[in-house]
Amino acid sequence: MRGQEVVLAVSLHRLDSIRIAVPDAESQRRLYTAAGFSTDATGSRFGGSHGGHQVVLDEGEFRRLLNVDLLANDASDISVIASRLTGLGVASTIRDGRLVATDPATRVEFSVHVADAPVVSRAEVMPHNGPGHNERVNRRASGVIPRARAPRRLGHIVIGSPDIDGTVRFLVEGLGFKVSDRFPGIIAFLRCSTDHHNVAVVNSEVPQLQHYSWECDDVDHVGHNGTALISAGVAKPGWGFGRHYVGSNFFWYLLEPSGSFIEFYSDMDIITDDIEWETRGRTPVGPEHIGNSWGPSMPLEFIVPPDLEQLKAGWARIG
Repeated sequence: MRGQEVVLAVSLHRLDSIRIAVPDAESQRRLYTAAGFSTDATGSRFGGSHGGHQVVLDEGEFRRLLNVDLLANDASDISVIASRLTGLGVASTIRDGRLVATDPATRVEFSVHVADAPVVSRAEVMPHNGPGHNERVNRRASGVIPRARAPRRLGHIVIGSPDIDGTVRFLVEGLGFKVSDRFPGIIAFLRCSTDHHNVAVVNSEVPQLQHYSWECDDVDHVGHNGTALISAGVAKPGWGFGRHYVGSNFFWYLLEPSGSFIEFYSDMDIITDDIEWETRGRTPVGPEHIGNSWGPSMPLEFIVPPDLEQLKAGWARIG
């Protein structure tokens, strides 16, 4: 633990799914189709190759993150989380073993239920050549052959909050997330699994789904998928290609028709030992690390969404 950060024993183990509303659901479906997502018979649930259907799509007046579903280890964890939320003054309900509570700042509903995470098979490791180690000899790299395909799973989401400290308190002290890295007043990276972050909270004038991110096998998988969406005309170049300092992952962000960013990433930091991470793995970070270690500079649209006025008007109508 560093500074004033509160780290609690976490009972969560997976970001399972999200429900989003967008003004043009059909354009969103075309994007998911181009990305290789599978869907169900209703055409409203979508997912990658290894995580199941992890996005539920609704049509709404303006883009909005409606629900985040999390998995816990044991039924006793549900009552513990409910007690924590009561201590924060946040109401929750438990129906059929599922806890439901709403973050007051973002008005996003979070639900928690007990279930095992799907078993994820190991990705095929492509041989690479480098100084002093030639693993691929007398054959071309497989990565040069276009192979756009579905990403593996939903890895993390970034939520814009007008009360970043309040939302972080709800997630950490209430639900049981852990803090991996934090820039006070700007962004906090939180985990409920061994991934460096599953939910990040960023300062925002209005609540929003700033971006959501899908894990890929490797850097070529990231590149092929981003190229496929741009070539199909279903997404616009956003930010990347590059590598983050916080989380260490390769990234490429595309701007969706809805106004949110979709990210493809690979090689995320994995945290299996809290003490090891805090004492040896977690290097100091400063303002120069908020963006990326290398790659293009962060575009203004990543900080100030192009549809900000629509978002403000939408929230004003809700009241």
